[in-house]
Amino acid sequence: MGRKILLIGGFIEIVELCEENNIEIIGIVDPVKTQSFLSYPIIGTEENIEVWQKYYANYEVLITPDLPRTRKKLGEIYQNNGFRFYTLISRKANVSKSSKIGAGTVIQTGSNISSETSIGQLVKVNCNANIMHNVQIGSYTTIAPNAVLLGNVTIGEECYIGANATILPNITICNNVIIGAGTVVTRSIETPNTTFVGVPARQLKNRNQ
Repeated sequence: MGRKILLIGGFIEIVELCEENNIEIIGIVDPVKTQSFLSYPIIGTEENIEVWQKYYANYEVLITPDLPRTRKKLGEIYQNNGFRFYTLISRKANVSKSSKIGAGTVIQTGSNISSETSIGQLVKVNCNANIMHNVQIGSYTTIAPNAVLLGNVTIGEECYIGANATILPNITICNNVIIGAGTVVTRSIETPNTTFVGVPARQLKNRNQ
């Protein structure tokens, strides 16, 4: 086996991706599963991190949950406890050599990351997402399967871009925005904590209300 890591969250698709990339999972941290998952040991939870941390402090962690706010919270916990993030890029993804990928980001099978793209830390790019040239994606954002971000798009932090959504060229989306599945975004979005759905995108609600 190759690199040894700790997996934060027991998600079968990420386990399989690690196995495909010859990465050895030495343990899983999960608040729900108690003993083992797919033959990998469950070593504990964030709540008892002080118990197991000293045994695994030299290993990088891969944070797997899909929700941006969960990944951000977990990232802060592990960073504050001295852990480093592992960046996982599928061997079956197409990633331009001119792109920049932040620490702890996961890029899954079939994704296309085009030239001069910049992706922050702890971003999750799901299967078959298409990220075109000069796109910028803020930390903790999730790009769902088959989403398309066209050239010069800018996505803020903690956003969720739904499956099969399309963001047209030169669009900017601010922090903490949800774009629903199949939505086509034709104008920039400047109001955080909002949800947009439909073709073209329309605001569904303000999540602070």
